[in-house]
Amino acid sequence: NVKAGAINALMRDEGAAVAPTLALSLFALVGIGGLAFDYARMATMDTELQNAADQAALAAASQLDGAAGTCSRAGQAARQFVSNQTRFSNDGSGLAITVATETACDAVGSIKFYQNKERTVVATTDANANFVQVTVGTRTANYALTPIVGALSSGPMTGTAFAGLGSAIC
Repeated sequence: NVKAGAINALMRDEGAAVAPTLALSLFALVGIGGLAFDYARMATMDTELQNAADQAALAAASQLDGAAGTCSRAGQAARQFVSNQTRFSNDGSGLAITVATETACDAVGSIKFYQNKERTVVATTDANANFVQVTVGTRTANYALTPIVGALSSGPMTGTAFAGLGSAIC
């Protein structure tokens, strides 16, 4: 009986050590879960911005025909043909993903025009604008579930895409 009582007392002491260990590990588990959630949100927002840039560049490239007003039409197409939204940005700028207004055939600003796909020769006229590079407006994701709630953010994130028209043989 004495032996059984000592064993029971020992088991109770070991069993009681589980509760503090579990309580301490919950902080780490919640923190890791918060980081995983915030990282997934940030990665998804990056994908949204890149998709918007891809669509805007393709819309702009569809206007590169060498006719008068090509660069202006391409800039308008990049801004207006496709309406993109980010659902994972919480920087207070709304849902719309924007492209800045550009009308000149040059390599300055958020819509840049080039003569070649290597981006070494800048387009200077509507006639030689063969490729376009579009950069969408910068967005930020403020972290939601990290241990320091609201004190950290993803920093400025954006998407850039390059497109042009060419011929293909099928």
